[in-house]
Amino acid sequence: MFRDAKLENLASLVIIVGANGSGKSTLFDIFSFLRESLQTNVAAAVARRGGFKELVSRGESGPIEIVVKFRESGGRLATYHLEVGLNGSRPVVEREILKFRRGRRGQPWHFVDFRRGTGTAITNESVYGEEGATDRRRATCAPI
Repeated sequence: MFRDAKLENLASLVIIVGANGSGKSTLFDIFSFLRESLQTNVAAAVARRGGFKELVSRGESGPIEIVVKFRESGGRLATYHLEVGLNGSRPVVEREILKFRRGRRGQPWHFVDFRRGTGTAITNESVYGEEGATDRRRATCAPI
């Protein structure tokens, strides 16, 4: 059962080995799922994989939660968090956050922060990281 996986401090070359059915393909499909969700929408990405019930771990009801942390080229920590749940029988984005940390101990800027289609997005991202910069936000509604 593929329920929780953390890959930390990966080398530049990583080899994933495991028995059939242990989750190797699922691990890599997460990145395809994220790409499809951003290029089309979450409902299409879920449908392409056989529906929501095919994506959650057996015995679980959801939501599906994906968190990806990486260092961008400037060395700043970026975190993308996506939660997908059900609204009736329709897959919806329960929560979506994109944040970048300011320095090693600085508070992160939530560039995107949505709950069920309502939230805020940064409108002055060009000043991110500048000394004394403050964020400007715009309330936005996105389709869920």
